[in-house]
Amino acid sequence: MPTTAIFGINAVREAIQNPSGVQKVLIENDLKNPSAQKLKEEVMRSGVSYSFVPAQKLYKHTKENHQGFVALLGAIQFARLEDIIEENTQQLFLILDGITDVRNFGAIIRSAVGLGANGIIIGQTGAAPLNEIAIQTSAGGAFHIPIVRVSHIKDAIYHFKSHEIPILGCTEKASNDIDQVDLKRSIAIVMGNEHKGISKSVLGLCDEQFKIPIKEILDSYNVSVAASLVLYEARRQNH
Repeated sequence: MPTTAIFGINAVREAIQNPSGVQKVLIENDLKNPSAQKLKEEVMRSGVSYSFVPAQKLYKHTKENHQGFVALLGAIQFARLEDIIEENTQQLFLILDGITDVRNFGAIIRSAVGLGANGIIIGQTGAAPLNEIAIQTSAGGAFHIPIVRVSHIKDAIYHFKSHEIPILGCTEKASNDIDQVDLKRSIAIVMGNEHKGISKSVLGLCDEQFKIPIKEILDSYNVSVAASLVLYEARRQNH
């Protein structure tokens, strides 16, 4: 099985919450930092396999500041779309249409977990991979939300529509601001490519469109920032 290496105290702490996905945690010898000592004890109690190694061995897996920990993971398992929709329950899903930057992908995952989204849908082609950079950027959030990969984004849209879940497109071409849209219901929100936005064919399938207000001196928000703003507005409306 191919392995993914993630590093750092926060990311490794999140990873060991799902021990079945962790092949081994490498822990630097002679850790002095109290936070590192605490995580070392958590790893030892978690039931995952671990080894104490010199720092040089950790740097074989990353040149970044690993804070004394590297976790070796198996591939994260993608969820099935039909398994994440719950009837008679209000849910919010993100559909990522052609988002290619892995750090944007990871940041979106992190916000989706933090603000209570129920799943993320990506396409099989033309999408950022769920690799160690995305997982690292998500600060371990990738372990705590279903991520679905579909052959075509349109397939997911039709599936949501069959469950009477409306599709909302976030685009600067819209006339309505986000606070004019009802987010107090089950919805699937489409976020588009970093440069081109939502593709024309997918935008045509959206039941509603909205934009995020922005001053005229700027063209648009970074897509991961935009996703955070959308998710926060949904939370605000529902609380």
